[in-house]
Amino acid sequence: MSRLTSEPATSIRSMSELLAVALAMEKESANRYADLARRMRAAKQRELAEVFDRLVREETGHIDMVMGWSRQVTHKPAEILQPEAVPQDVFDEEGIGLVSPELVDAYRSLAIAVRNEERAFAFWSYVAAHEASPQIREAAEQMAREELEHATTLRRERRRAFFKDRRSGLAIQKPYDLSSLEMEVCTRLEEYAGMKENTDLKNKYRDLALEARKLSLDLASDPLQITTPVGPPSPRSLDALCEWLADYYIDAGEHLLSQAARDRAQALATVAVKRLAIVRALVAG
Repeated sequence: MSRLTSEPATSIRSMSELLAVALAMEKESANRYADLARRMRAAKQRELAEVFDRLVREETGHIDMVMGWSRQVTHKPAEILQPEAVPQDVFDEEGIGLVSPELVDAYRSLAIAVRNEERAFAFWSYVAAHEASPQIREAAEQMAREELEHATTLRRERRRAFFKDRRSGLAIQKPYDLSSLEMEVCTRLEEYAGMKENTDLKNKYRDLALEARKLSLDLASDPLQITTPVGPPSPRSLDALCEWLADYYIDAGEHLLSQAARDRAQALATVAVKRLAIVRALVAG
C-alpha cells in the first residue's frame, strides 16, 4: 500500500512525546529493513541484501538525528515507547518478507522504501496540521520535510535500479510536453475538488490544482528539456501521473546540462514529490 489506512490516532502533547514517536518510527523501519537484509543474505541474494543494508544505514542516521535533537531540545535522550504506543500503518513491508527472494529485485525493494517514506511524510503532515502548539507544529513540519527529502533520494535510487539493466536502444528517447502534463494534473485535481462536499478537502484539491496550473504556465514559457525512455502512464490516473512527473523531475535534476536547469528541476521535484504524498493522503482520507 502507498498511504496511511486511517488518520493517526497518536496525540502528541509535548516535544518529548514527538521525539519519542519519531525515534520509535525510525527504529521500527531500521529493524524491519535489517530483518529483510538477513533474509536476502541467507538466500544468497547479496545485491538485495546490500540494498536493505543501505536502507538500515539511512534509518540509523535518522535515529542519530532524532537523538541529537532530543538532547538539544529536552536535554535528555528520547523516551523509548512501548510497542502498542508506536503509530500504526506507517511502515509496511507489503508482504515482501513472504515472497521468494528469487522474485524480489532492487526496484521493488526501493519502491517499498519510497512508499514508507511517503507514509511517514503523511503522518507528520497530519500531526503538524492538527497540533495547536507552535513548537510541536514546527517540529512536525521539520520531520515531514526530512521524510520528503528521504523519499526523493530513494526515488532517485529506484529510478537507477529500473534502468540498470536496460540498454538505451530498447526504447525511444524523447522530450515530453511537461506543461500539458501539469495542466492535465490541474484538470484532474479540479475534478476531484468538484466531487467533494467537505469544504476543507475541496480547498486542498483546489490549492494543488492552482499550484499545477502555475507550474504548467511556467513550463510553457520556459520548457524543461530532457529526454527519457519511459513515457507518461496510460491511462493517466491522477496518482500515476503525479508519480511519473516526480520521477521525471528528479531525473532532470541529475542530467540537465546547466547547473541552473538542474536546480530548477530539483525544485520542481520537491514540489512534485510533496504533491504526490498529499494527493495519496487526501484520497485515503
